[in-house]
Amino acid sequence: MAFDEQLVEKYLERAMEEFTTNPLAVQLMRRLAIEGRDLFVRAGLKYMHAPDEGGNAERMLGHLLLRQESLLEQLASPEENSRSQATDLFKRFRKMDASFDVRLARKLPCRGAWSQPGAFDGGRSGRALDILDETSQGRRLLPILGHLPDSSDPRISTRATLFVGRRVQTAEWTARQLSRSDPRIRANAIEALWGVKTATAMHLFDECVKDPHNRVAGNALVGLHIGGREDAIERVIEMSNDALPERRITSGWAMGRLAVDGFAERLTEMVRDEDLNVRGMALRALMLIRKTSPAPLEKRSNEEALAQSIAEDQTVQEDLVANIDVRLDGKNYRAR
Repeated sequence: MAFDEQLVEKYLERAMEEFTTNPLAVQLMRRLAIEGRDLFVRAGLKYMHAPDEGGNAERMLGHLLLRQESLLEQLASPEENSRSQATDLFKRFRKMDASFDVRLARKLPCRGAWSQPGAFDGGRSGRALDILDETSQGRRLLPILGHLPDSSDPRISTRATLFVGRRVQTAEWTARQLSRSDPRIRANAIEALWGVKTATAMHLFDECVKDPHNRVAGNALVGLHIGGREDAIERVIEMSNDALPERRITSGWAMGRLAVDGFAERLTEMVRDEDLNVRGMALRALMLIRKTSPAPLEKRSNEEALAQSIAEDQTVQEDLVANIDVRLDGKNYRAR
């Protein structure tokens, strides 16, 4: 029978609801995965967004989705999910497949073949790099992605600069990126160096405070503060008095990012700035400073700890039923 989106959603909902009571539910899910394909992925991801991941139905669904070619494309599509939603979904799938980050990385353009068949476009590549930057630790993906800062597509090169730079973290590598004309690449190269306190790194931060682009200068000031430079706070406040509103905005962002109590007074003054965007950034920075004030950490409840333990220990039983052919008639499903 022909599948449409509404029909796939209806059958999948039925199978999920009856998973523990109807042995045919497993076979129905498998058939939807084979014959519904992209529609099955779109419908299935709605269930994977749910916070409860301890049930066998969700586990079975997850493993079926992992076999679909279009899963990575839908996961990396900015139109399908927000960045935070896509990242949360990715983490969930990676619990089931430890190589899921490698699979996603291989969907990005290869070295010397920016238009190879099946590679993500710029929008999906950018989102994939955002996801990988938040979830994949260490240098294991550098052999696959290390060339991407040189991409001609700025949606790829800017994010790849941050991804690669955070894993290389050398002043020498960052210095090479600072010759690039795109200020977003320079800014991301400086951000990737945050936390490095060598003399060469601190010199780069110092020089980049003079960069004509406000974001590059702001990231450099943050790098100086993280590196322990005592004059960084004074220089952030100095930027907040700049004649250019975009530099005042960046100073407000830096104050919120660094969350130093001494910034509150200046930010309160900036709330009355003549520029609307400066006022908005000052308010957001003040809220961030209040949120990051020292507070006791709350312990997880016993229920949360137990739920996580159960979720980690349970395994999906894919072969609950065997040799059953499921027939669909548009309303029900039953053994043939």
